[in-house]
Amino acid sequence: MSFSSKIKSLRAPFFKLFLKGKPEFICPLCHYHGPFKDKKSRLHAKCPKCGELERVRLQYLVYKKVFDQIDTKNSTILHIAPERSLSAFFKQDFGKYVSADLFRQDVDMQFDVQEIPLEDASVDVVYASHILLYPHDDIKAISEIRRILKPNGIAILPMPIFAEKTVDDFGENVRWTHQSGLDYFDRYRQFFDHVDLYYSHMFPETYQLYLCDNDTDHPLYVGNGKREDIVPICYVSAQESY
Repeated sequence: MSFSSKIKSLRAPFFKLFLKGKPEFICPLCHYHGPFKDKKSRLHAKCPKCGELERVRLQYLVYKKVFDQIDTKNSTILHIAPERSLSAFFKQDFGKYVSADLFRQDVDMQFDVQEIPLEDASVDVVYASHILLYPHDDIKAISEIRRILKPNGIAILPMPIFAEKTVDDFGENVRWTHQSGLDYFDRYRQFFDHVDLYYSHMFPETYQLYLCDNDTDHPLYVGNGKREDIVPICYVSAQESY
């Protein structure tokens, strides 16, 4: 944990007192136990100790489930737009950790995901959360991620779900070029041998993995003010070559 993160974590006991009486949860990343902070319209979203949100808690639990029986000490992971908490676990678990981003300076590599400057079949795992919202040619980006993965490689490529159907908007002033829908994961299936989807309900509710914003029109709304999130795991077969 960085010095700044340690300082921020000292605030957790004060938040626990301030939020006393609210529902209590457990953060699987930092093991904080107590109420979570709201974030704008989302209730119980943020761990007051490590600062991570629902999506990162879910992604961490999925990562641990998928890799629990896999020896990664001799494996390489490419972490694009790295999350601070997850990077610490990846550095510990993998033999080689490589961070990357298009703009950030605190990473090992800078590149556009549409043109990844790595050799074919050169990494074992790619982790890129919510990245494919932005590139103009997201199909090319997915193809590039697939290209650099070795046989038996795995890509973890979460995307936020906005609606039933994906909307691609190439206007100059849009925030996201691709507003992913439930059908977005079909784009992964064009390149990967198979894709497994993990949902919030597959893990204990004590970790608070739902988006609690009462968006009743959302396709993943499950009632009680909650909607699910999804983490896709994309697999390359042992025999495949790009």
